[in-house]
Amino acid sequence: MAMKSAAASAVRAFTSSANSAPSSVLARGLHASPDSKKIVGVFYKANEYASMNPNFVGCVENALGIREWLESNGHQYIVTSDKEGPDCELEKHIPDLHVLITTPFHPAYVTAERIKKAKNLKLLLTAGIGSDHIDLKAAADAGLTVAEVTGSNVVSVAEDELMRILILVRNFLPGYHQVINGDWNIAAVSHRAYDLEGKTVGTVGAGRIGRLLLQRLKPFNCNLLYHDRVKMDPELESQNRGKV
Repeated sequence: MAMKSAAASAVRAFTSSANSAPSSVLARGLHASPDSKKIVGVFYKANEYASMNPNFVGCVENALGIREWLESNGHQYIVTSDKEGPDCELEKHIPDLHVLITTPFHPAYVTAERIKKAKNLKLLLTAGIGSDHIDLKAAADAGLTVAEVTGSNVVSVAEDELMRILILVRNFLPGYHQVINGDWNIAAVSHRAYDLEGKTVGTVGAGRIGRLLLQRLKPFNCNLLYHDRVKMDPELESQNRGKV
């Protein structure tokens, strides 16, 4: 849902008229006249899975959940998964699109060549984190705004890291492979399987993701450590300290 709301906010900023012209060349793309804009979204196809979860919006079928809002405001919204090669669907829309939305897991590569062709392009939006699919120098030279949904994945990454810690400490994968292969050798798994409780766990960095991970580790009664250039607020540090 964070991806949907943040993407909508960025597009809303672009499609709304500005009270005054910004001085920064890089900010020009966020302010334009309120007439109809052509917005192209590049997402993967979810096929039958698209209807299984109403919050599964980052796919072609559900189109970030912003189609009705965009079209009700007079904008043209085209969504495709076809993004590679000179004859792909995306290439057909490059010359006259105003906004290009893409995702980290099915990125539309925005090269200097594509930017040169895109005479109306103002905003390159990643519905997620990252801009390594964009030629940033070419985008800056063209005065384009490059935006992402900062922070949209922090909970997912923190939970993923906690899962990985448990998988490693409990020696889960060898046991899993035994089961699917029809084997049963308890000693081969349990000689390297441990409880997380009482262990010392540290994070290198304690920003958005690091702090969330520390919060999720605290109930396991671990000795928690962190290294960061900036010391946490004492109250927050105390909350995340865990077992001493």
